[in-house]
Amino acid sequence: MTLDLPTISVVTFSATTIVGLVLCFVWWQERSSPLIGWWGVAQLVMASGIGFAAAASLSNSPQLVAFGQALMILSAAIMWMAVREFNGRSLNPLLVAVWPSGFVIASAFGVAQSLNGRLILSSTLLAALFLMTAFEFARAHSERLASRWPASLLLALIGAGYLTWMPLALTMPIKDVSHVYGSHWFPVVIVIAFLGRVALAFVILAMVKERQEMRQRLFALTDPLTGLPNRRALFEAADLVVLQDRVRKEDPLSVMLFDLDHFKKINDTYGHRFGDRVLQLFSQTLVDELDPDCTMGRLGGEEFAAIMPGTGLSVAAAKAECVRAAFAHAASFIDGMPVGGTVSIGVAAHDNIACDIGALFHRADGALYAAKQAGRNRVQVIGPQEGLQHEEREIDSVWYGERGPLLPAQRLSRRYRGTGADAA
Repeated sequence: MTLDLPTISVVTFSATTIVGLVLCFVWWQERSSPLIGWWGVAQLVMASGIGFAAAASLSNSPQLVAFGQALMILSAAIMWMAVREFNGRSLNPLLVAVWPSGFVIASAFGVAQSLNGRLILSSTLLAALFLMTAFEFARAHSERLASRWPASLLLALIGAGYLTWMPLALTMPIKDVSHVYGSHWFPVVIVIAFLGRVALAFVILAMVKERQEMRQRLFALTDPLTGLPNRRALFEAADLVVLQDRVRKEDPLSVMLFDLDHFKKINDTYGHRFGDRVLQLFSQTLVDELDPDCTMGRLGGEEFAAIMPGTGLSVAAAKAECVRAAFAHAASFIDGMPVGGTVSIGVAAHDNIACDIGALFHRADGALYAAKQAGRNRVQVIGPQEGLQHEEREIDSVWYGERGPLLPAQRLSRRYRGTGADAA
C-alpha cells in the first residue's frame, strides 16, 4: 500500500497544530501544570517544522527542509526540558537551544550536507531526545504516578521508531528533496511518529490530572503546620495496619500518645506563633527519633500519636523515652527563650497485630493520663494484660456509638473529635 505523502503532511500538520492549541488552551484555562503548556508549545513547534519541511519538498529547497528539521528537534528538546521541570529539575533554555543549534551547525559546515545525511542526523537527535525524555519520566520513583509508565513506553517506542530511519535511509536513500514524495518508507514512519505524539498528549493530560488528585488527597491528609499526617490520615492508617498485616497477626503492635505539657501556658506567655514553633519542633523530633516504618501524626492541638507495627512494649517504651529526652533538650531554650518544653507519653502494646486497635488507643490514652497525673514529662507504659488505673469518664459513650460498637477509626474519631481549635 502506497501512502500519499502530501495528504499525510497536511493531516499531520493540521492535527499536530490542533493538539498543540488544545493543550495550550487547557493550560491557560486551568494553569494547572507547566507541563501541559510546554507540551502544547512543543506540538506547535513540531507542526511548524512539519509545515516548513513539507513546503520545502514542494519548492525543492534543501535549506528549508533543514530549517524544518531543526524545528522538530527543538520541539523534542522542549518536551525533554518540560519533563525535567515536571520532576522538579531546572528548565535550562541553553540545553534546549543546543540541540537544534548543533543540527544547524552540522548541516551548514558539511557534516550532514546531503539530504540523507541530514535525515540520519535529525533522526538520531530526535531518537536521543525522546529516549532521554522517557528516562526522565521513569527515573522519578518518589512520586508514584501510574501514567508515568505508559508515557515512558510511548516515548521509548517513538525514539526507537526514529532510530529505524537510519537503516532505511541507508538502504533506500532519498537522493533529492523532490524525490521525498516518491519514497515508500518515509510516509509510514511519519504516520507512526504522528500517532505516537497524539497518544502522548492524552497521557500527559492524564498524568497531570493524576498528580493533582494525588496532591489534593495528600493535602487533605496532611497537617499544614507540622507536615505530619493529620487525624484523618492517622485513623485510616490505623485500619490499614490491621487489614494489611493480618497474615502476620502474631506480631506485636504498639501505640504511643503524646501530649505537650503546659502548652497553653507557652501560648499565653510567648504567643501563638511561638507555640507553632514548639509544635513544629516536636513534630521534627518525632521524625528524627522514630523509625521510618512508624506511622505518626498530629491528632489536633498539642496531641500527637504514633502507630508502630511489629514493635513490642519494651522497644516502644525505649523509643518513647528517646522522644521525651530529645524534645526536653531541644525545647529547653528556643531562640534564646527559656521555654522548658516537655512532653508526656502514654504507651500501650498488644502481642497480636490483629487486635482491636481502637481499644489499644484507649489503653494508651489511659497511660497518658497516668503520666500527666504523675507529674508530666515522663513515659507511662501499660502492658497487654494490665488493667487501666485511670478510666476515662463516659467511657461507654466514647467507645460505643448509639447504634453499637464503632469501627477502630470511628472510635478514634469519636474520642479525639475537636481536641484543638487548630486541629487539621
